Amino acid sequence: MKVSFSHLGAAYAYIEPYLRSLGLDVIVPPFSSRRTLDLGTRFCPEMICTPCKLIFGNYVEALEAGADTLIMFGGQGTCRLGYSARQQERLLRQWGYSFTTHTFDLYHAHSELIRLTRELADPPLRQLVEALRFLLALIALSDEVEQAALRLRPRELERGITTRLRSQALSQIASLSSRQELEERRQAILGPFENAPQDRERPVLRIGLIGDPYSISEPFFNLNLEQELGYLGVEVDRWFWISRSLKLNPLLTLLGQDHGAAVRQASQRYLAHDIGGFARSTVGEAVIFAQSGYDGLIHLAPFNCTPEIMADNIFLALKRDIHIPILSLSFDEQTSRTGLATR
Repeated sequence: MKVSFSHLGAAYAYIEPYLRSLGLDVIVPPFSSRRTLDLGTRFCPEMICTPCKLIFGNYVEALEAGADTLIMFGGQGTCRLGYSARQQERLLRQWGYSFTTHTFDLYHAHSELIRLTRELADPPLRQLVEALRFLLALIALSDEVEQAALRLRPRELERGITTRLRSQALSQIASLSSRQELEERRQAILGPFENAPQDRERPVLRIGLIGDPYSISEPFFNLNLEQELGYLGVEVDRWFWISRSLKLNPLLTLLGQDHGAAVRQASQRYLAHDIGGFARSTVGEAVIFAQSGYDGLIHLAPFNCTPEIMADNIFLALKRDIHIPILSLSFDEQTSRTGLATR
């Protein structure tokens, strides 16, 4: 079995060692590129969102590299992306590819991790628990690296050093083989960000990224927005962090004091019900960012994403109440770096 998956920002850095720890052969597809997008644009329906096209292109390139098993994003409630897995599977088979699929439901991540691990390797209970603990530690460390890079980039004294350190750190995470090794190498991975030449006193703007998680997390799709903002002296933060999404504290959830409850409460005045996708999170996190003293927000979404279009319209009322600037950016296969820079 040669297992592969689609890209989502730095996800490869924790998915690869996790699958290897289960004794599986892993094929990491090439990073998303113009060819990846062209493959998706060529074979997918025209009006499907660009993330679906990029993910489809990832699958094609993974199969071309020799994968025979694909982990596909899916699940009810996650907008069209959640329903596209079966369509993508059907398209791939129509084009002559032979493979096995395992769908991962993004809305039920905790139970899905257990189910998927058992489907792929069926390890004994002790090994299953250790594999999941290893995965959660990998995700947490990957997010720490991303956050350290976002803090350092607007303060770096050597242009580009943050990007190099991030790439090196994620490569080191991808090479880990156990939770013990992760703890032993944690400081060696994170230390260079703290020790890099930087102006700690440099005044920076603080901008929060809200909107569709794929648009926020995948640098090829958003044209390296975080990097460009960092070079302009902006410290960026995201609403969506995998490690926070996977935190499981039954007591806080029972008491209604987890982060999800805080987001629902923050969005209540503007969006009282879930309308699909991540619209409610977008609105709630916008309120939380504003209340936390951020200087502005950037709303990212794929072109024609209905839940995010709804959220964007709600921002008209939110900006009147909270008085925070919000720039909305939509992306598709026609979006250019020049168009992004001028906005």
